[in-house]
Amino acid sequence: MFNNEFFFELQKLRESSKNAVAQGNSSSLDYFQEYLHVKREVEMDLSEKIKECSKSSKAELILVCGNVGDGKSHILSHLNNELKEFIDVFKIHNDATESHNPKETSNDTLNRVLDDFKDINIKTSKTKLILAINLGTLSKFQEDHESDYNQLFDYVKEQNILDADVICHKVNNKMSNFHHVNFTDYHMYSLSSEGPKSIIISTLLERIVDNTRENPIFAAYENYVAYFECAEKCPIKYNYEFLMKVENRDIVINLIIQTIVKNKLIVSVRSLLNFFFELIVPINLSWDNLEVYTSELKKQKDSDFFLNIIPNYLFEHPELSSLFNAISRLDPCRHRYEGLDSTLILLINSDNPKEVFTENINKATLEVLNDKISKESLSREEITKLFIRLKYFQSSERSHKLSNTYYYEFMSLLYDFNNNKNTAIKEIYKLVEESARRWNGDPKKNNRVVINLGKNQLKYRILKEFSTKPFLEKNQETNNPLITKFLQEFTLSFKLKKSDIPYKVHIDYRLYEMLNRILKGYRPNKKDNNNYISFVSLINNFISDGDSDSVLEIDKINIGKPADYALTVDSFGEYKFQLL
Repeated sequence: MFNNEFFFELQKLRESSKNAVAQGNSSSLDYFQEYLHVKREVEMDLSEKIKECSKSSKAELILVCGNVGDGKSHILSHLNNELKEFIDVFKIHNDATESHNPKETSNDTLNRVLDDFKDINIKTSKTKLILAINLGTLSKFQEDHESDYNQLFDYVKEQNILDADVICHKVNNKMSNFHHVNFTDYHMYSLSSEGPKSIIISTLLERIVDNTRENPIFAAYENYVAYFECAEKCPIKYNYEFLMKVENRDIVINLIIQTIVKNKLIVSVRSLLNFFFELIVPINLSWDNLEVYTSELKKQKDSDFFLNIIPNYLFEHPELSSLFNAISRLDPCRHRYEGLDSTLILLINSDNPKEVFTENINKATLEVLNDKISKESLSREEITKLFIRLKYFQSSERSHKLSNTYYYEFMSLLYDFNNNKNTAIKEIYKLVEESARRWNGDPKKNNRVVINLGKNQLKYRILKEFSTKPFLEKNQETNNPLITKFLQEFTLSFKLKKSDIPYKVHIDYRLYEMLNRILKGYRPNKKDNNNYISFVSLINNFISDGDSDSVLEIDKINIGKPADYALTVDSFGEYKFQLL
């Protein structure tokens, strides 16, 4: 009987697969794991530190910091093979969340492992240790044991390892006993003048579908196509072939990057591979039992087939993971425009929807699907959704930008901001200042802000003088074509009269979109005030930081003038109320 090796190979991408987990303290990667391995900048950084520290005669501790599932163990396992002569001089403690003894906590184990790096031992120690540790675990260990490790945690503070607001670019002192790489400084994507790019995602996806015999999945796929009697009816085969086309992969990659940016998702390599598995293999099919699966395919309706192919499936299953959930909110069916609406009217009223598909969808895509598209086999809603989503996968980059303006503006501005471009810095400060001034309503008057009195006012509103003063650091403007270490939000600082410490505010994508909408007339509601409480706090600080003797203007709503009355106080503390 035909052996379904194709599904067996695809299963290796799953998060639950034994192939998903590597042992960082040994060379434990099998052929498939090594095949999927993508060399990342963080790995090159770590490699250099291992080589350099291996030659030292003093104690050396290399912290490999990050979050769960971000590839620390995988990279260490890979380097155990690639840098064997250098890495053999190190002890490796790979999982700082585990204890070696049932009678001790993970922190007790970690304290014992790090004993040679205590303040009282480090000068005489020759130990070389690589410690893979999650940032939360490092922070907890600092709380419990900092007094024994002052030198270590002085280094942690100096390098801003636990500070999520800072990317540290300081060159590590080779004379130091401490070194680190921080996976959280790097992202699944990079910034460029042409928009965000992801070498990691694109390379992983390419290797999964690469049509070479080195790829065990593709080798199994060829065997599957040649010998499985129902292969042409198989959605899994269709999905795998769909991802063979680079233009389709580019759309999927773009959607993944968008979800990371818009939702601040932490997407690990492990969860990414699992996402690819679930994208190719629909959850509702009995793919693990070939006999049952064959029977399912023979009974499958055309509508069932369409539900399980990537253009539909990608947007219809928010329950599968946080990544699927976020992508479902980017469904092109949610975003309509004039040109599309006129085509949809033709499609809905047509007796032969194939004709509308043929005029708008490319021939290669329709070769497999065309004979299944009909009013008899699909409902009006199913035909419409399929058309919109296929059209989306064939739209030009320009079309995507027109339908997603704020996102592409944000990414372009973030690239220039991280290159310290003065025009970008000025633009984002101007956006924050102007939207802060209009948050409680447009005062219709320069240098004024509407004061929120706590209760919605229907007859009058109070206006006060409003000004901000950015706190600008002198950074050299750069022209990096590709930026790999950056913060995914704008961090701005403002001077306040009442404090010597600049007031910081963080502008992520969601807040950036909100501020732009405010400039176009949107008025934030109670939910917005709760969601962006840090920005509301910034506005209140601006207002309270103003001159206490400044004029308060009272505006009678809907009269037409910016202000109708003024309340002033003179040098003797006397108040004066006047009609303007």
